[in-house]
Amino acid sequence: MNDIEKNKVLVVEAMTSLFQHKDAEAVARLYAPHYVQHNPMIPQGRAALAALVARLPADLFYEPGLMVAEGPYVAIHGRIRGWAPKPQIVVDIFRVEDGLLAEHWDVLQDEVAEGVTESGTAMFSADERSTQRAGGKPASPGPDSTLSATCASPAPIDYDGLMRANLDQVFGEPDAGKRLLAIRRLYAPDAVLNEPHRSVEGHAAINEAVSELLASLPPHFSFRASGPAQGHHGIGVLNWGSGPRDGAFAVTGMDVAHFQGGVIHSLSVFLMPPNGA
Repeated sequence: MNDIEKNKVLVVEAMTSLFQHKDAEAVARLYAPHYVQHNPMIPQGRAALAALVARLPADLFYEPGLMVAEGPYVAIHGRIRGWAPKPQIVVDIFRVEDGLLAEHWDVLQDEVAEGVTESGTAMFSADERSTQRAGGKPASPGPDSTLSATCASPAPIDYDGLMRANLDQVFGEPDAGKRLLAIRRLYAPDAVLNEPHRSVEGHAAINEAVSELLASLPPHFSFRASGPAQGHHGIGVLNWGSGPRDGAFAVTGMDVAHFQGGVIHSLSVFLMPPNGA
């Protein structure tokens, strides 16, 4: 993974840790000791940022969108609810130094519903959100993929898009660096992976568990969805099979994911018995 990709991963982890999960302790892990703040409404330094996160309202929620990066700078487009009376669209710009966030600028404006804008286009679209979360590919459309710009409730979950992205970009990715990037997009920092024989917690441990799983399979095997994922009330289910890329499934299973804040909080993997067993 090159430095620009690492910087983008860092920014997504910071924004979701602070403004989805309200994790004030993440500030010390992700922000430089000499962190410089340019938002005129927030005091200077890491301690002030951690104090702000610790008192965020429970209903505040941030959705990451598209990112651009060059050199040490990363800009991320997003939507935030609960910061102001109306949902707001925000562009955050970070400077990264020695693997930590060292400087921050941002601009915000109230969101205007798509049908009311002069251009007729959305300020922050559902496609933009799913593209970011699915790692650069638009997530499959589904009944939950349309998001009302005026709704203050949590964003609908694209169960099919997110669970297929997990199957393809986590369990189907042989490169551990690329896989970790996908895990950080799709999973909460404290997410749990429950396999039939063990449970692991956290991005690094999940990445290692998948590496071990892939190492135990023939190199020509792949994971493929058996149909669209189904979900409601934050629980998604996806049936899958694994076998030669152009052949029949040698093993079948089912993923059951618990979503919270638009990311996976736990994933339980079930293996199905062979036919006739």
